[in-house]
Amino acid sequence: MTTATEGGVTLAALWRLLSLGFTSPRDETLAEVEVLADALLESGGFADVEDVLHAVRSATADELSSQYAALFRGTVLVPPYEGSYEIDPIRQGRQMADAAAFYRAFGAEAHGPTAERPDFAGCELEFLSFLELRRLAAVEAGEEGADLVAEIGDAFLADHAGRWLPTFFADVEKEAGSAPFYRALGALGARVIDDELTRRGLEPSPLPRRRTRSAVERDSFECGAGAPAPNSPSYNL
Repeated sequence: MTTATEGGVTLAALWRLLSLGFTSPRDETLAEVEVLADALLESGGFADVEDVLHAVRSATADELSSQYAALFRGTVLVPPYEGSYEIDPIRQGRQMADAAAFYRAFGAEAHGPTAERPDFAGCELEFLSFLELRRLAAVEAGEEGADLVAEIGDAFLADHAGRWLPTFFADVEKEAGSAPFYRALGALGARVIDDELTRRGLEPSPLPRRRTRSAVERDSFECGAGAPAPNSPSYNL
């Protein structure tokens, strides 16, 4: 495994950890967060990962479920959907449809355990992990297409994830004062996406921060954040 490939494995694991962290807490997803964080620390990952690991080991699924609901459900403190940052309702629908089109292009319709919208933070983060694993698989197999997958990742960051997740992560870190796990996730996410946008030379047009709290509802799209994406290669740190 080359140094570049090792970096890609780390990035895929970080996206996956964040995806799981922002999914409704369950024992099995939190267990995977712990495994990923522990492996990332052993491989010399971000210092923020240590805060995530300590927080997930210090809380129960019930405690985190209560904190998750307070932050992201009902009348939310931090909307976890890209469309919630779009003022124009027509644009909201278009953005959701466009995100779903990215997933379909890779056969990545999800079949995870939780029904979610395609513009849900966990879904977009899972797709970024999925793309990185697909790119790595092409590189390791010596196949064509790795550059194309990287370009699609650039487009998804520029058109979707990179436009709103920096604001989302910053707001999570700010609002999760009494929720150490989510505060740590917000800090980690902010660093990961900032570093990745800088590395790729991308400057997405940011979506505005929400000025008021709002109620958001799920639809019938199934996000794969709680299960491996279809046909995705496995990875080990």
